[in-house]
Amino acid sequence: MKAIKTSILEEYENKIYTTKIVNRPTFSTDFHFHEECQLVYVIESEGKRIVGDSVEHFESGELIFLGPNIPHVWHNEKGRLPKDITEINARSISLFFNPQRLNDLLTQFGDFKKFEEIIVKACRGIKFHGETKTDLIDLVYKIAEEKEDFSKMILLINILKILSKTSEYEFLATSGYVNNYKLKDRDRMDKVFKYVFDNFSTEMNLETVSNLIGMNKQAFCRFFKERTQKTFIEFVNEVKIAQACKLIANKDMLIGNVALECGFYTISNFNKFFKLMMGITPRQYRQQLL
Repeated sequence: MKAIKTSILEEYENKIYTTKIVNRPTFSTDFHFHEECQLVYVIESEGKRIVGDSVEHFESGELIFLGPNIPHVWHNEKGRLPKDITEINARSISLFFNPQRLNDLLTQFGDFKKFEEIIVKACRGIKFHGETKTDLIDLVYKIAEEKEDFSKMILLINILKILSKTSEYEFLATSGYVNNYKLKDRDRMDKVFKYVFDNFSTEMNLETVSNLIGMNKQAFCRFFKERTQKTFIEFVNEVKIAQACKLIANKDMLIGNVALECGFYTISNFNKFFKLMMGITPRQYRQQLL
């Protein structure tokens, strides 16, 4: 799956912000990035989410803030796709704004360094929780429904105020993450990511994956690490552990069955990789959820 560079506001030469509501059978965008910031509320859906070098399971109700040019995608799992292609299973609402245009406007009224600081933080991707999440979701709905431009601008300022003051969030990408994707990489990376998302529970054959994008194994391994800052095997294990975290939340499912469903064929191997990525064992993780 390669990251496509897009521009949400390109057709609106001087527009600072816009909203977008998605109601589809599945989330269907490719792995991409754009110069606009995006505050996205997932109303309904489930699957895997990539933001920068972060790979996690996502569910309905999450609120994510993305800074400019951070690659991302929400991918619905194959088993969760609707039998009826007309059935709506992926719903979201997003606020997009151009940070440079907005900053140029705001600085005419004073010092807005806190706005610049939150944009820098958002370049790692941010997931909100608590009252901040509740308040921001409410404002995103209001700005999407509001017809008057002046009222919309006031709502946008209120959103920026919350973003600049809150501490109720967690970063998604690591602190050292750098976007190394190029436009020409897009299709190849898109194919790889989608293949892994749909097949991570089976034995992953490196030759099969490299053939998908017309490379030999050695060239593919270099190509993948240069763009993701991790090895292909590390990425596959992250996808597996993200799925494991979701399944462990089901207290009736045995840890051994979780391991098998996620593509680990021995409990010891599963425990090893889970602790390496999560810092605790699967059983300790389940205890934290109880």
